[in-house]
Amino acid sequence: MKLKYIALALLATGFSIVTKAQLAMNEEYQDGYDHSLQNYITEKVAQYKDKQEVKVQDGKKKWKISDYVTVPKFGGYIVSTYKYNSQEGKNGGDGFGLRYLRLYLDGTVFKDFKYRVQMNVSGEPGTTSSARVIDAFVSWQKWAPLGIKMGEFKRCFTFENPMNPWDIASGDYTQLTKNFAGMSGDFYKGGTNSGGRDLGIQVYGDAFKVGNTQHYLLHYQAGVYNGQGINTSDKDAEKDYIATVQVQPVKGLYIGVFGWSGSFFDGNQSNYFKRWAAGVSYEGVISARAEYARNIYAQDYGVKNVGQKSDAWYIRMGIPTWRWLRVNLGYDAYRSDMSTWTSLNSIYTLGLQARPHKNLQFQLQWNYCHNNSNASNVDKDYHQLWAQAYIRF
Repeated sequence: MKLKYIALALLATGFSIVTKAQLAMNEEYQDGYDHSLQNYITEKVAQYKDKQEVKVQDGKKKWKISDYVTVPKFGGYIVSTYKYNSQEGKNGGDGFGLRYLRLYLDGTVFKDFKYRVQMNVSGEPGTTSSARVIDAFVSWQKWAPLGIKMGEFKRCFTFENPMNPWDIASGDYTQLTKNFAGMSGDFYKGGTNSGGRDLGIQVYGDAFKVGNTQHYLLHYQAGVYNGQGINTSDKDAEKDYIATVQVQPVKGLYIGVFGWSGSFFDGNQSNYFKRWAAGVSYEGVISARAEYARNIYAQDYGVKNVGQKSDAWYIRMGIPTWRWLRVNLGYDAYRSDMSTWTSLNSIYTLGLQARPHKNLQFQLQWNYCHNNSNASNVDKDYHQLWAQAYIRF
């Protein structure tokens, strides 16, 4: 009998690879995940096995497989791009690219313990962006007010950082997120691009149902992290501390504040910083987000000297125009040095987002960029044109 179930599982795997078929899903979409035919068939196999095990033994009902674990679910998504930049004096960057190819494995053990493993497999070979694990964590949440997550996952800093690329309604994350949430490789001074993730432990929860909709008024997250990014142990024996408190006075409308005290080791010394952010996010008929963040940076040469301050802000809005078509507008600004406006880099965005199917999305975006800090031999004002295609499987 065991061989029968192994054979069925192998058949399901092979069949799903050939067809890439998709079935309807009632689960909430998270991080590009969707059911495949493979998941459907393996679940049916598990259900059949469960029925065989529902027997009365010594007057007691025997436990089923599904009482312990769920069938692992596989999925992923692909984002392909084309980019054009009108800037004179630029150093490449035009052409076609593969922004993401990510694969997932999700599951549940004892109903309240969930796990996720995610890999990015589209990086350039031999570089810091090569194929690697980016998520690997276990979470527990039996009650809404208290959950615990441990492993490698997104930092709880800013509204935008935890969001999936599918949902940010733009061709890329904002400068605020890339510079202040640890998404950019430059943040680590020679380290890898960590995608806003780190190794650590986090508590989180929702409390106080209010209104006719009975939505939660309060949401919180607080975590302790290594501070060195993904797949990297702690280098300076000090930890990062990040927390957010958010209120939801109306369903879909969040007002939040974020704080972060941390450091990272650049190979020679520890680099200390403190930063905070505040913002508002709304998801309803329209979607809108606005955030401001400030960073105080210091380096350790025996003492922690306060160094340069920087800040960033953005506003983004998505407006539905016809069924599966949306218009996206945005303004994105970053000052690497708050003491002077000559360090300001501004990006104005106008885009179209088409989603003819829940697992298929296209984006066309125009950016007007004004970068005061560019060298004299490089354009300070220039245009960008981005086209992107997303598909989930």
